[in-house]
Amino acid sequence: MHRIARQLPLLMLLLIFGNTVAKADNEAESENLYLEALKAISEKRNDDAKAMLSTLIEKKPLHAGAWLDLAMLQCKLGNKEEADKVLLKMKQYLPLSEEQLYKLELWQPKSCIPATPERRIAIAVEAGYDTNVNQGASNPFFTFGSGTEQITLQLLPEYQPKADRFAGLSGNISQEINNNGTIGFAQARLRSYDSLSAYNTLALALGVEKPWKWRDYGIRGTALVSALSLGGTLYQKQEIVQLRLSPAVSQGSSWRFSTMAGFTNVQYPTLGNFDAHTWELRGLLSYETQKYQLQAGLAAMADRAHADRQGGHRTGYYGNLNLRRQLSQQSELELGWSKQIWQSAEIYSPNLIDVARRQDLQLVKAGLNWYFTDKQSLQLEFRAINNKENISILQYNSKSVQLSWQWQNF
Repeated sequence: MHRIARQLPLLMLLLIFGNTVAKADNEAESENLYLEALKAISEKRNDDAKAMLSTLIEKKPLHAGAWLDLAMLQCKLGNKEEADKVLLKMKQYLPLSEEQLYKLELWQPKSCIPATPERRIAIAVEAGYDTNVNQGASNPFFTFGSGTEQITLQLLPEYQPKADRFAGLSGNISQEINNNGTIGFAQARLRSYDSLSAYNTLALALGVEKPWKWRDYGIRGTALVSALSLGGTLYQKQEIVQLRLSPAVSQGSSWRFSTMAGFTNVQYPTLGNFDAHTWELRGLLSYETQKYQLQAGLAAMADRAHADRQGGHRTGYYGNLNLRRQLSQQSELELGWSKQIWQSAEIYSPNLIDVARRQDLQLVKAGLNWYFTDKQSLQLEFRAINNKENISILQYNSKSVQLSWQWQNF
């Protein structure tokens, strides 16, 4: 009995401390939920935000910010009756002063008109020069066969590099299609050459993008279909599905990381045995400050041929690094590098080209952007492509320079 009496003060202290810690944990949990709701609103995930704010109000009915944000959100979505109900309950549950009640009456909207879905439009017009439009071989001579039966031939002129000027037009449009951040988008790109019209291209794409949350992770799913014409004839069709997973980031951090998994199905209507599908797993890392933006990516890919394609299946890797540097209020420097490697599983052409194809493509680019209004800019860009191959007939180099004018409504 005396032992219990001696321990009683300690037990009381532990009980008080435990209640204090639990209360602090509940406060932190409520605040995190509120911040997540505000983030959902900023990301247009309005249905998620409504659910979070409603949950927070159930746990903490005196949270004035949650009540007011929920009322504003309901009104923004055009739900006048629901907004009025939230404000009425807010007056009942919260100990508001006469001055606060008066201000709330003044704020209460007379009508709630749904916000117009945000529509973003971007247009670009470009002109430039390309030293190798047709991806002509770097070496005009090709040797095939083996031993004493080797033969060296010179490639026909149409398989050697051809340079030309070009002009292009591109456009992108996207719009919200529901109350939870889902976006539909369409893209178009046209390029026309002065002389080499057989290489004129037109690309079209339609897609949808949906964000959602899972625990502390942000998830974004994308699905799109596209078609590409070459010289006025349908050349390629694609179906792409991607899923991007981003962990939560501490407030104030300049670093972002995400993982992306993707599947691409490619069809070539005019080419035999070229159809294939590709699986991809990619890691993405970015660092951003007021004047710098650095992005890096690394991917592993598996490309599976649907038929008897030359070289059969392929495995590959892709890496990229991009830097943006603000030079002044109106100018920006952009540098980029990427490298893609493909290794075929089988001999490219038995008895003729007796090696498994290995492709090593490297791209380097540099650009200057001038923003002469909030919505218009000029970009001067230089690109150099070096496609190394262990099959000389497939090697090529290309350099291009282009000037483009860009406009956007956001």
